Amino acid sequence: MQILANKTDLYNNTEFLEVTSKPIKDLEGVGFNVAITKDNQFVIFSPVTDNQTTIQTITNKNLEELTHLDLLTLKEALTFYKKQKSSHKIFLNLLPTTIPVTSEENLLALKNINTNYIEHLLNELNSYQDLNLYLGSVNVSFIELLKTKNIPWKKGIVLFGGNLNYIDVDFYVFGTGFLSDEIFHQQLQLNKEIIVYLGTANDLTLTYNFFKGEKSTALSNSIFNQILFLNDYPELFYKIFSN
Repeated sequence: MQILANKTDLYNNTEFLEVTSKPIKDLEGVGFNVAITKDNQFVIFSPVTDNQTTIQTITNKNLEELTHLDLLTLKEALTFYKKQKSSHKIFLNLLPTTIPVTSEENLLALKNINTNYIEHLLNELNSYQDLNLYLGSVNVSFIELLKTKNIPWKKGIVLFGGNLNYIDVDFYVFGTGFLSDEIFHQQLQLNKEIIVYLGTANDLTLTYNFFKGEKSTALSNSIFNQILFLNDYPELFYKIFSN
C-alpha cells in the first residue's frame, strides 16, 4: 500500500508539514494544489467545493492581499522538506488560470499565461533539485510545455472530471470514475506510475470495491501495491485497506 497525503483543512499548514515529515507506515509522500498569484508567487491551498473560484481569486490578487485564505507558499513547503532531507514523493497539482478559448486573442492570452507560469515555476523549483517532485496538471498544453524543458522531475497528466487527454508522460492521475485494472496494468508494464485520487467518502467506497471488494479481480488485487493513492483521508484509507 502506497499513500500520498493530500493537503486539506484536516490539519493546518504547520501541523501538516510536521505530521507528514515523520516516518509513517505506507506514507510515500504528499500532494499539494498549487496556484500562482498576480505578483507571481506560488501558493498551496486546500481543496474546496469550487477550486476554480479560489484559483481566480488567487490569480487576481497579490500574495499580501490573500491573508484571509489559509495559504502556504510553495517555497515554505519545499524548503521545509529540503531541510528534512526528505525522500518523499511530492505531487504538485499545477493549476494555472483558465480562460474560455472563444477567439484567437483568448488563445494567445492562455498561451502567455501558461508560459509565464512555467517560467516562474521552474525558477522557483531550481533550488530543490534533490526533492522527488511529481509535476502534474489537468492542462495538457501546460504539460506539453513542461516536457520541452530539461528538468529532473517527473511530469504527469491528471485524468479527472471528464478529461481524457492521454499523452505520453511519466505518470497518470486517475479519478475514481476512471478505474480500470486493464489500463492500470498496461501502463505499469510500460513503467508508468499510476496515482488514484480519492477526495470524498464515496471515492473510498468505490476504490475499496474495485481493489478489495465485490468488483475486485485477480488483476486489480495483484496491482494494488504498485499504485499510489492520493488521499484527502489518508488515516481512514489506511485503516480500511490494512484490514
